[in-house]
Amino acid sequence: MTISDIYARLYSRAYYEKTGQHKFRFSDKALLLDRRATIPIAIHMLDGVFYLQVSKQIANESLFRLEMTEEEIMLYSTNGDSPLWILE
Repeated sequence: MTISDIYARLYSRAYYEKTGQHKFRFSDKALLLDRRATIPIAIHMLDGVFYLQVSKQIANESLFRLEMTEEEIMLYSTNGDSPLWILE
């Protein structure tokens, strides 16, 4: 998977947190969380790991490790083992 593939998969889709507490919508290179203001994002890869960088902190984080399966998207803190959010 490439960075372009990730943007294409996220583009113009709404995802819901597994617990149902938050709605994430991606549009181009921006994130709308729970219909709040648009937050610019950048996705990059370092040593084979994908990261999502946001311009404003979300849950006291601005850099998230990004993992994707066919069914889910997991966002982790950069040094955490448990996902902060699982999006479906």
